[in-house]
Amino acid sequence: MSLREKAVQWKDAATNVPRLAYNAVRFGMAPAAPRALDTLQSEGVSDLHWKVLGDGLARFLQSSGPVLTKMGQILAARDDLLPAELCARLEKLYSRQPPMPRRQLDQALREAFPGGAPFESFESEPLGVGSIGQVHRARLRSGEEVIVKVIRPGIAREIERDMNAGRALVGLFGSAIALKALEDLAVGFRGEVDLRNEAASLEEFGRRFRKNPRVCVPKCYAELSSERVLVMEELKGEPLSELKRRAKDDREGARRAADLALKEILSQVFVEGRFHGDPHAGNLLVLPDGRLGLIDLGLTGEFSSKDRKNISRAVRAFLKRDPDSLIKALLGFGTVPDDFDLKAFSAEIAETVARGKAGVAAQVSGKGGGDALERFVNDLFRVAFRHRVYVPSSATLLIKTLVTIEGVARSLDPDVDLVAAAWPVLLKSLTPSWLRWISFRDSR
Repeated sequence: MSLREKAVQWKDAATNVPRLAYNAVRFGMAPAAPRALDTLQSEGVSDLHWKVLGDGLARFLQSSGPVLTKMGQILAARDDLLPAELCARLEKLYSRQPPMPRRQLDQALREAFPGGAPFESFESEPLGVGSIGQVHRARLRSGEEVIVKVIRPGIAREIERDMNAGRALVGLFGSAIALKALEDLAVGFRGEVDLRNEAASLEEFGRRFRKNPRVCVPKCYAELSSERVLVMEELKGEPLSELKRRAKDDREGARRAADLALKEILSQVFVEGRFHGDPHAGNLLVLPDGRLGLIDLGLTGEFSSKDRKNISRAVRAFLKRDPDSLIKALLGFGTVPDDFDLKAFSAEIAETVARGKAGVAAQVSGKGGGDALERFVNDLFRVAFRHRVYVPSSATLLIKTLVTIEGVARSLDPDVDLVAAAWPVLLKSLTPSWLRWISFRDSR
């Protein structure tokens, strides 16, 4: 890194740290944070403590800019690492975002369409607001009804400023693993603030699913889209978040939607290797013709060949109840600290496998439902967290996607079983050597 780059980082840190310190005191974080760090690893912490801390933390993060807001949203999904009551409070960061002022919206549209906006009508009231941008309903002059996503003006520089401050502080006080995690976050942010990436994902997913009779991806109007504005077809359908509210009155419809959503996302993960990275209930629609509509493809996941190999090793190791091979697969994903204690880590993994194998086996065989697999995976991540094993974003996004889609499906159909649904999908993705191994195992 050049001296100039270091100077920019420290300048941004000098600007940001006083603001963050003020917000920390303002929302009660400064005195609470040390105590929270002490109690985070302990058992039996009262739910009330985490509710109070979570409310203050959510307000602190929201007031401190898009980077910390997004980090809070990421943490909200990590109830494998954090107390459930704390995660519940952080989930408010998804709905508390204020819309950008009208003058900023007008500025963004003028910059995107210097020759004049192509809309016959444009609803100024946003349909949804995020930490980075917001979406609006509009109609093109040619008559098509569309959704327009608009990035906040100046957000890229604001994010880079916050990331520079983080790099400076982590470089001074943190570890190489913490710096790697920060850079992973920076890559994700850069992808989200450039809507050309989402436009490319829409076009790619559209090609992939063009002949799939069960899935629909909105058309991207690439000629009208740019770095800061994305124009796409509006899909007419019922979000699973709304179907969930009336699931008791339409059990069969809810069950079909749960089965469709679960199998299609699992197929993307294990067969396609390219998947929707945020399949929450608001991003999945049931269309009038029964197809599953996929929206908001700003976050997608993809496996490298190394990731695929480690996933295969991990699944095979667990099926064989082989903790040693499972440990090797997990370490193939992660980065370990210099003082890593392999013996202690291995002992905890072996204990976790022994504790979880009965429940997961029952779920696999269909003799027991529940969330044994999710709890087992969460326990593995807790062990990695305690031993400071850094798990890259590709692996955590995979787990987040699977946990999210199972939660969505279970909210529609309480009897849904992730493993039972995944098994035929996994069989489609396996190599002949894998299939021979399973046949040998089942014949014993």
